[in-house]
Amino acid sequence: MKIPLYTYFKNRTLAFSSIINNKACFGSLLCAFLLVGCGGSSNDNDSVVRPNSVLGVWFGQTSTVEDGQEEVVIAVSSEGKTIVFSQASRDTLIAHGDISEDTFTSDDTMLYPGEGMTKHGTMQLTVNGDSLEGSATVSGLTLDFSANKVSASEDVSLIDIAGNYASSWSDGAYTRSFAIDSEGVISGSDTNGCVYSGSVEQISGINSLFDITIKAETCFEDFEYKGLLAYGVFPFEYQNSIIERNGIVIATEASSRAYAFRQFSPQD
Repeated sequence: MKIPLYTYFKNRTLAFSSIINNKACFGSLLCAFLLVGCGGSSNDNDSVVRPNSVLGVWFGQTSTVEDGQEEVVIAVSSEGKTIVFSQASRDTLIAHGDISEDTFTSDDTMLYPGEGMTKHGTMQLTVNGDSLEGSATVSGLTLDFSANKVSASEDVSLIDIAGNYASSWSDGAYTRSFAIDSEGVISGSDTNGCVYSGSVEQISGINSLFDITIKAETCFEDFEYKGLLAYGVFPFEYQNSIIERNGIVIATEASSRAYAFRQFSPQD
């Protein structure tokens, strides 16, 4: 697996700077601090509790419905929603499920392929440190995931994601462009005559991940989509080159689950 072109930031760990002479008291305090019981034996790796470590934005690879490999963004929100977005094929999984300390499981996962109807299945993700592994089984197809945590050195706000975004595909025959302002208001359009509006809202406690609502009007039918927006440096191929500047991944779905709105766009 090739090394992605993004920066990893290691989680800081707490260190005690003083020695407590009363060992019995120190042991009791330590057990209470780590929220674990003290027995005759212990494992340092098992003693550190990191609740909700699966939450956040991840970048890695997945198998595809054509039995190939491609790069993906995986985003997990605290509301139990997860997206897996493949820029090359535009295959997108949107799952609703349960979150524990280091896992996400779903029996309600939709696959939105580049062509064709949606498909239904399951998903499971497991985190070990800054690495994520998982798979989804959808209509008899099994897709495997492997990713690493995408972190930012500073908190990302609506001011950071404000800007102009555009993506083109089908050999440039179709273009979608829109703007996000510093308050999270969306406006845009595409070459098919659709007009877009909506809003972006920051998710508390999860850096670089946002809730998003998009309304598509004056299309063949009007829709409202709800989902997630992930912000970061995603080294996808775009217009025959690797984009290494900030961009966004959007993956949303209509309330009927029959239609999805998804794309990757670099930030101007």
